Amino acid sequence: MTRQPRIAQMVKLLIDRKIIIAEVLFYFNMSIHDEEKIFALVSEFGSPHPELLESSFQTIFTCHYQGDASLKLIEVFTVQSVVAMIPHQFPGIDGVLFYLVERLGLDIIKMSGIEEYIPDEA
Repeated sequence: MTRQPRIAQMVKLLIDRKIIIAEVLFYFNMSIHDEEKIFALVSEFGSPHPELLESSFQTIFTCHYQGDASLKLIEVFTVQSVVAMIPHQFPGIDGVLFYLVERLGLDIIKMSGIEEYIPDEA
């Protein structure tokens, strides 16, 4: 039985100038050559589904969850932001795909009248 990822642990990473979405399994510190570093064990999501990405004019980023088949050790400085990966069954696509939602909840904050400046990502 494949476990479903928990939404609260999803992050967007920037590694070698490539955006990767991953589920964080855990964080830990380690001393390497007398330098303290912080790492995370993550499970990467697959590449974006090409047909859905193209048909949505590059706006719907969907991918398969790969679980333990795609574990990777990363340094935490590669984490760009916390994101949500929402499971959904798209018509004509076999299996459940997860679609990316960034800045989840900002629209609700705006409706409440509380706003803060958030710079655009480069």
